[in-house]
Amino acid sequence: MNYDNPFPGMNPYLEDPLIWPGFHNQLIARMAFELGPQVPANYRVDIQERTEVVTIGDAASEPTFRIPDARVTDTSGISQFELAPAYASAAATVVSPPENGVAVKVARQEETRVTYLYVQRMPDWKVVTVVEVLSPTNKIPGEGRINYLHKREEIFASGVSLVEIDLLRGGPPMPLQTVVSPSHYRILVSRGWDRPDAVLYPFNVQQAIPKFTLPLSPDDDEPEVNLGSIVNTLHHTARYAQVVRYADHPPGPALAEDFREWMDGQLTAFRQSA
Repeated sequence: MNYDNPFPGMNPYLEDPLIWPGFHNQLIARMAFELGPQVPANYRVDIQERTEVVTIGDAASEPTFRIPDARVTDTSGISQFELAPAYASAAATVVSPPENGVAVKVARQEETRVTYLYVQRMPDWKVVTVVEVLSPTNKIPGEGRINYLHKREEIFASGVSLVEIDLLRGGPPMPLQTVVSPSHYRILVSRGWDRPDAVLYPFNVQQAIPKFTLPLSPDDDEPEVNLGSIVNTLHHTARYAQVVRYADHPPGPALAEDFREWMDGQLTAFRQSA
């Protein structure tokens, strides 16, 4: 089997809600692994974690993803999902509404843990840069997006630099003062001492992921981040070709016809090389 990434840049099949959480965490871990030896000796790269909340059943959010409680993958690569034990029996019971009653669904909140990177300057442990890989909760309108935008504004109001990596086509992009042309994906590099000026790297599914440099302090050399190489490495080492359904269309939102035709050509070559 061919384990290489069929696409020159971001693989839209990795946006699948059942694949994305694991890919997100592996991407963060791989960036930390590769950046650690590249930063000057008085810096360290650390993985942090926070809990994000999305409201399920809120018409304002309309989430397009779910985080399953348990995942079982059979030998054919087909993923099946089980409910958490506390809900298994309730889910199996169908209750008809009483007379004059109306069957409704109530909104509920789901929590998911999301990882991100801190770059700290030693020995004072000063955080100089935060690296975020956006998650679905950040992009879907609702509480999760509001909370992330609040955190983003706190970073912008400080001297901390922000690298914001958006590898999800779904949901509106993060706001900017400058109007830019639409693109499938974006990388924002906002240096704390340059704000409000920043650098945006927009790119589409047909393009390689742009390289960028990691902000540190103004007088320090910035290591280069080859995110495309990291994505390709993960596709190979995590064996995503065994679980991705390349015979199907990628997860939504739907791509324009010219992009679909190009993807079909990429996947045909991928299958022939397998």
